[in-house]
Amino acid sequence: MAKRKLKKGPVAVLLLLLLLVVAGVAAFGYIAPGEVRLAAPVTVDIASGMGTQAVAARLAEAGVVKNELSFRLYVKGQGADGDLRSGTYTFEGELDYAAVLAALKRGGAADNTINVTIPEGKTVPQVAAIWAETGLCTAEEFLAACADMELPYAYIPAESPDERPYDRVEGFLFPETYNVLLTWGAEDLLSLQLAQFDKIWTEERQAKAAALGDGYSAHELLTVAAMIEREAKVDSERPLIASVIYNRLARGQLLQIDATIVYLLGGDVDRVLYRDLERDDPYNTYMYAGLPPGPICSPGLACIDAALEPADTDYYYYRTKNDGSGEHSFARTLAEHNANGAA
Repeated sequence: MAKRKLKKGPVAVLLLLLLLVVAGVAAFGYIAPGEVRLAAPVTVDIASGMGTQAVAARLAEAGVVKNELSFRLYVKGQGADGDLRSGTYTFEGELDYAAVLAALKRGGAADNTINVTIPEGKTVPQVAAIWAETGLCTAEEFLAACADMELPYAYIPAESPDERPYDRVEGFLFPETYNVLLTWGAEDLLSLQLAQFDKIWTEERQAKAAALGDGYSAHELLTVAAMIEREAKVDSERPLIASVIYNRLARGQLLQIDATIVYLLGGDVDRVLYRDLERDDPYNTYMYAGLPPGPICSPGLACIDAALEPADTDYYYYRTKNDGSGEHSFARTLAEHNANGAA
């Protein structure tokens, strides 16, 4: 006997519709903006560089907003992404999303933060010394965080390429002016700088690095950019110096970059002597071909982009002009290079 298919009657259809309505109401209640009543004042620290998602998560955790998703949707709907300011905020009483957003756009207590500038071209110990001057941490604490902190970035080596364990983050401490809370310590400051690099290292830049030569990793690209940072004194010459580096690498020629010698000597020398060129060290680009083991400083965005987009030249040499301008004379051959030195 053939089985008869059961037909869905009006009652079944109504039950299904009711379930859908209930689910929709529940979902709307979860993500829709709503008021929060705080029994006591709540203080929330919003750090410089935090995006809307991180801010929403912190506010939700503190109980200032109903939940992270709904506040993120509200901020996006108001076109306020990027308008949330850092600082220390105190929320109290009844709050709706409009009031919370207005406070975040005004900014928190100014006396709880300071601005600290990390210039381009600094090494990890030099960055540690700058943070130490603020009194937020000691240089030793910052270096220890660089060596030991668990980092969520796959492009940062797990171990240092040098004998100094903190050198694993060399090149990744992005130079910027940071607004930081006075309550922060070494790990907070390190996380802030690494997060800023992560923000500028976009998929587009990663794709450009992968298209260079046989493909460059972020670490290798920063190694090139750091040499440009230390060698270039004139903005327009950055892509030209980049071209010399890549041309020499393609030909298997020694890079012979003085800045790498300065780095292996500790970074505190004014002149490179002939005897320094005989130091047996992997950072000695007069002795070892190819890229040095890692970056020799933290390059700025302009040098990173110059490394990603080098000029198209057949230059293999450059030397500093003797006119005090900081400019270089570029040459295609050793004979031209020597002639530039005699000029």
